[in-house]
Amino acid sequence: MGLKRMVTTVFIVDDHPLLLHGLENLIARDPGYRVVGSALDGRSAVTRIRQDLPDIAVIDLNMPGFSGLDVAVELGKETPATRCVMLTAGASQGQLYDVVMAGVAGIVLKESGVGTLLRCIDQVASGGHWLPAEIVGEALEIEASRRIKWQKLSSRLTRREMEIARLAATDKPYEWIALDIGISKGTLKIHMNNIYRKLEVASRAQLLQLAAGQTGLNARIGSE
Repeated sequence: MGLKRMVTTVFIVDDHPLLLHGLENLIARDPGYRVVGSALDGRSAVTRIRQDLPDIAVIDLNMPGFSGLDVAVELGKETPATRCVMLTAGASQGQLYDVVMAGVAGIVLKESGVGTLLRCIDQVASGGHWLPAEIVGEALEIEASRRIKWQKLSSRLTRREMEIARLAATDKPYEWIALDIGISKGTLKIHMNNIYRKLEVASRAQLLQLAAGQTGLNARIGSE
């Protein structure tokens, strides 16, 4: 007689009820898994997971508000025994980098079949990782290089320039930015030219690309 397979407990988080219940039903069909709970938003998910302590949390990355990444970060700090598998229909290089850096053990595309998800859960539950190179490999390499470049170049900016760069890295019109910080459009233009020169970019679009997802824009302002 073979050894009885251990049951893996799973918690599912997705802000779309149909997808959530579909995942619950698909995973519950396999006797090797037991769905112990689910949530439609990130904040309630963290609260429930702290209580239920599942082996695996399957989380939608792109939830509004408290995102899947936010959930993974919180669980990593407070419930490290629960390992995270992230579901995504498409993530930016920056998002994928942040997910891996947050300690997420598995990433599965939503277009994948349920068999792929279950294999991922098995791998992660046994202490392994499911981070396919075709999904995260290039993103990690490119994003790491971009962030190193940002850290190097942004150190050239003054505190005022960092404040303006933070605002310019949004979709706010320049007129609004000038009003927000109490300067004229002409003075703002001078600052922007200095920022472009120091960051070695030629346009606002290039600034957005370089600074995308850089929390240092806020961190440096708050620390100075």
